[in-house]
Amino acid sequence: MNFDEMRNQIALLRQKLDRQEIVNDRLIREAMRGKMGTINWTKYKSYICVVFCLALYPLLLSTGVFSEAFVFATCAMMLFCAFGTYYVHRPVDRMNLMSEDLATVAKVMAKFRKQYNQWLYYVTPTLLIPWLGWAMYEYAWKNAPEGVNHWILALPLLIGAAIGLLVGYHWHCKAVDAADNIIRQIEEEN
Repeated sequence: MNFDEMRNQIALLRQKLDRQEIVNDRLIREAMRGKMGTINWTKYKSYICVVFCLALYPLLLSTGVFSEAFVFATCAMMLFCAFGTYYVHRPVDRMNLMSEDLATVAKVMAKFRKQYNQWLYYVTPTLLIPWLGWAMYEYAWKNAPEGVNHWILALPLLIGAAIGLLVGYHWHCKAVDAADNIIRQIEEEN
């Protein structure tokens, strides 16, 4: 009789542990879902910026301040950035957090973080430095009225670029931090 009673208690204990593991897994996945919202919001903000720029630059073309070549190059750069955002986010978007195994989620998040950082450190300077130089030439040197200091005209562009870089870097950090938090939660679980 004691043996049957012990067997029943062990079975009850196993059921409780299984329920607790399910609850812990569900809590981790719900927390990850919140972090995924941050990552997705970063993606959507990037797309909004692309649409805004694609709408704005043809208007700037009509003012005659910027050349057609600059406007078309800027629009092409923005489309390239939109494609890059899509490419980096695609594996994350395809993942189902509630059913995917945690090792796969951690692997996808690590790849996402790596690609996001590579974009920041390599692609962003490669695109923005020449673009900013061209924008300054078009705005402050090519179209400057006689006798106006070119650097005074370039100052608003430089200030706008600095603000844009800070905003973009903030968005970048939020997305990477969210991916890091997901990876950390998975590592703590295991």
